[in-house]
Amino acid sequence: MFNKKNNSNNEEAPYAAGMNFDIEEVEPFLQHLSSSVLDSGFSQGEINTIQSEIDTMKEDNEVKEIGTFDVIYKGKPTKIRIEAEIHIEDVEKEVVLYMYSIQELVEIIDEEMLKTEEEVK
Repeated sequence: MFNKKNNSNNEEAPYAAGMNFDIEEVEPFLQHLSSSVLDSGFSQGEINTIQSEIDTMKEDNEVKEIGTFDVIYKGKPTKIRIEAEIHIEDVEKEVVLYMYSIQELVEIIDEEMLKTEEEVK
């Protein structure tokens, strides 16, 4: 977990949260964010798109920008940009999911990632 400043694009929100997930944990996490943190979150179609983009990644350490998604947080439209990095060991494939947005939302996402990590252990 981390918060980091990303100054590569001034139009983009400068904060990010990130965590390692097993591939099958991504969809439940995005559904959880959509139902418990966001007023209006990721649609099932968007979640399916994110999952299928991750599934197409085959090279160890491959990084891919998945896209920017419009969500509603505390009644205000905002954006979450998602980037994925794949790590492959033997046949096991993990993904580091990076989520960029406004600082307050990134802090909440980071807290939810910590809770998810605790539950998985």
